[in-house]
Amino acid sequence: MLGEPVLHEALAAAVLNHPDFVAATPDYPSDGDITINTRDGQRYLSVIGMATDEDTALLKQPPPAVDVAYAADKLLASDLSDSERATAELLNYIAAIWDKQDLPLREHTQAVARTLRTQ
Repeated sequence: MLGEPVLHEALAAAVLNHPDFVAATPDYPSDGDITINTRDGQRYLSVIGMATDEDTALLKQPPPAVDVAYAADKLLASDLSDSERATAELLNYIAAIWDKQDLPLREHTQAVARTLRTQ
C-alpha cells in the first residue's frame, strides 16, 4: 500500500484526469483531504478515509439475515419432515423482515440457524 502523502498525491492526480477539474491539491497536514477546483470556479473538499484490514474483514462478512436465509434454504433443499419445513419457512420469513425484528428475536433466529447448519 502506498504511504499517506504518496497516496493522496496519486488520488489528486487521478481527479485531474477529468476534464472539468483544473486543480486538485492534497491539504496537508489533514489526513485524506483533497481540495478540487473546477473550470467554472467551484471548489470542493474531498475527504478520503483509509480502511484497515479489520474494516475490510467486517465488510466481507455477510449480514446475519443472509446467514439465516442460507441455512433455511439449505434445509429446504433436503428431504424434510413437516416440522423442519415449517422451521425453514419461518427462518426465511424472519430473514426477509430482519430490520423489523427486535434484538432477542434476531439472536434466537441466528441460534436456530446455527443449529440447523451443524445437523
